[in-house]
Amino acid sequence: MADNTVDIDSVSDFVSPDAYAALGITATTNKPDISRLPDAIVGGVAQFKEGDKIVIERYSSFLRGRPYLDTKTYRVVRMDEFTGRLHLFDEQLDQNAIMNWKEGLRHGTVFKLAMGHAVSTKKKRGRPRKEPIGGVEEPKPEGEKRGRGRPKGAKNRSKDEIKAEKEAKKAARAKRAALKAK
Repeated sequence: MADNTVDIDSVSDFVSPDAYAALGITATTNKPDISRLPDAIVGGVAQFKEGDKIVIERYSSFLRGRPYLDTKTYRVVRMDEFTGRLHLFDEQLDQNAIMNWKEGLRHGTVFKLAMGHAVSTKKKRGRPRKEPIGGVEEPKPEGEKRGRGRPKGAKNRSKDEIKAEKEAKKAARAKRAALKAK
């Protein structure tokens, strides 16, 4: 039963949990649990270096309620420890990214060390393969090869047979042309 005290008809940038409950919708996301991973920034000092992989859990900094955006694993290409600027590479999507970890901490972004675990909320892109790579191969019987050309046992047509078929086609064409001319 819907709760009549919650206003679900007004326009808003933020939908409250009460409004979700009134509509019978649970506000869930596919946010992975990265709490098991060690923190990448301890006491204002980055615990990673260039070439390390880090997991970044991002939240919106300008929307009301600061909703969750995504969680991705990046490889650190270059970093500036003084400014906090990071040049990152997403190996799953083959894309570069830029992030500032000092600014990100102020906005609630979570930085963790990947420790060999790839974490992402994005689904695989593209059409699935018809036959997966490394699929089960059917064993071929010994001595049988895939042949090319005419199957064994099929005989060539004789020259007389070919000549007779050509004459029949020529006669049929001449007959149609004569009917069309009338």
